[in-house]
Amino acid sequence: MAPRQRNISASTVTPAVSEDEDSSSVDDGSDISLVHEEKSRPTIRAKKTSANTRAPPKTLHITEADVARDNHDYFNILALPVVVIAISMNHDFPSFHYTGNHFWTMWGATLMYFFLDLSWVALVPTCVKSPGVIVKHHIVAMIYLTGPIYYPEYRWLMGAILSVEVNTWFLICRRLVYRSNYCPSGYAVVSPIITTIVSTLFYVTWIAIRCYIYPHLLVLFLTMWKEEIDETGIVFHWACLFIPVHAALCVLNLKWTYDLFRPIIKRWLGTGPKTVAVQNGL
Repeated sequence: MAPRQRNISASTVTPAVSEDEDSSSVDDGSDISLVHEEKSRPTIRAKKTSANTRAPPKTLHITEADVARDNHDYFNILALPVVVIAISMNHDFPSFHYTGNHFWTMWGATLMYFFLDLSWVALVPTCVKSPGVIVKHHIVAMIYLTGPIYYPEYRWLMGAILSVEVNTWFLICRRLVYRSNYCPSGYAVVSPIITTIVSTLFYVTWIAIRCYIYPHLLVLFLTMWKEEIDETGIVFHWACLFIPVHAALCVLNLKWTYDLFRPIIKRWLGTGPKTVAVQNGL
């Protein structure tokens, strides 16, 4: 699923020093103690801070757009585990070998999720930062889901492809536990232990799934295509049409990975502010 961003309200409030990021990034807010530390420093320190290092201002109240996004987040927090469980039903554990005993349950649950989420975003576009991108992504994903129907021999790959929803769940959960960063009066502060665990699992699953499994699957698709050519002597097969679809998803993951880690690397190199806050998400 595509990473989507929280649109921060620009209400009149006290700004917080944070990392300057573009609108497509996902911030690293694993250390909220830095935010509190910044608040306690003299006001002259804030005046010396460059304007281009200021984050979007914090709000004093929850806006209508915040409510729309929160409701959408709650839906995903409840719906995505259903998809993940349906996927798990088709694999043996701990070997993770594909059995396909409940393929139609997995396929139906996944299609229903994408359809409902697509409808939600189309009807309430304020629930995400870039509704147009999300609508296009979900349409492509639903087209991708036709592959296992027409080509049953490739159904065993469906679970690996949909494993990205595990990372999507942690991405949404991460934003929920950091909501108090941008609206302290509207949301309760979550324990640092919980925020650290959620943030860590978010990064681990991001790297494992989006940066390793997805590119690995693309290589696997190309390898199977080559083997098919060697066996039949035919270059074009209809199943090959799904290769560029997966390649496009890999490119999107690459772009989102750059957006995610660019500000973090800048902070490590000392070229960016020391304070960051989670503003974006799914």
